Amino acid sequence: MRSISLIPRVFSAPQLKPTEFLNLDVILEGVMNRLVLKELREHIYSLLVDEYVNNGSVPSMVENIHYAKSKSIQDFAVRENLVPPNDNDLKKISECFKRLQDAFLPLEKLEHLLSAIALIFNAVKMQNRSADACLGADDFLPLLVWVLVQCNVLTAELEAEYMWGLLHPSLIPGEGGYYLTALCGAVHVLKSYKSSMEASSANGVKTLGSDNTLSYDPLNELKSVLKVVVPDETNGSLLTKTLPVRPHMTTRDVCKIIAHKLRITNPQDYSLFKLIDGQEFLLSETDCPQDIKSSTTACGSHCLFAYKRIDAKIAWPHSPSP
Repeated sequence: MRSISLIPRVFSAPQLKPTEFLNLDVILEGVMNRLVLKELREHIYSLLVDEYVNNGSVPSMVENIHYAKSKSIQDFAVRENLVPPNDNDLKKISECFKRLQDAFLPLEKLEHLLSAIALIFNAVKMQNRSADACLGADDFLPLLVWVLVQCNVLTAELEAEYMWGLLHPSLIPGEGGYYLTALCGAVHVLKSYKSSMEASSANGVKTLGSDNTLSYDPLNELKSVLKVVVPDETNGSLLTKTLPVRPHMTTRDVCKIIAHKLRITNPQDYSLFKLIDGQEFLLSETDCPQDIKSSTTACGSHCLFAYKRIDAKIAWPHSPSP
């Protein structure tokens, strides 16, 4: 009876303009989400906590965040001339993550995540007025890892999984899905941060820095990002896009992210290809590019991925720059 009583509210709304319409499906879905999830939230979280404690994910996040707090921002491979958000900015970002944790509707959680992301971008823009403040995935992902550490977001993986499991699929290909994927990628990097730093130290791997300190590059983590070559058919050049990805993300989902970022209006005409020695191989929708790259690398070979029109004839160089 409670849901029936909501119907008059819908139709008592102000009269719609000629260019507007009322999406009852969205309204009813929002109502059902609120009624159902309000009662189930604690149970869902209990199941998630049990799972991630038992598989070691929660202890790993706690350990790695504690370890990472002692590291400088250069140890996250954040670009040296990029000034990060200041303490006041981090306080505002942290408040967004706290509101995200308190919300029970997945869409509200996503909105708080996007608010935190917007604050990060705005802070970088304000702090880097005289420098190149453009944040691509190469810059943004390491910075997001650093922000999660500074804001002590221990439940980032639980929140990401909650949203992925309950958000409507229509929201995933858009901006929300892109930054939710970035959050998952940052979590993946952070969970292995300590072991990767120690492995880099043991192997003597260093990055260039003004203080010549040992640094770990999160983008070397195979499953957190995917670099894709995109041919510019107008200029005859190759562009490289770095995308945040979830572990074991399929070709279908990767293509959705690329199409959104490149504003492709006819994504059905495009697909993802594997490139080996100048030869291209079409990937199926269910293939996992990260797994393919892992197996290819393990065999001593090198492969790249290209996103292009299926019908486009491209003469690939034997070793296009990733």
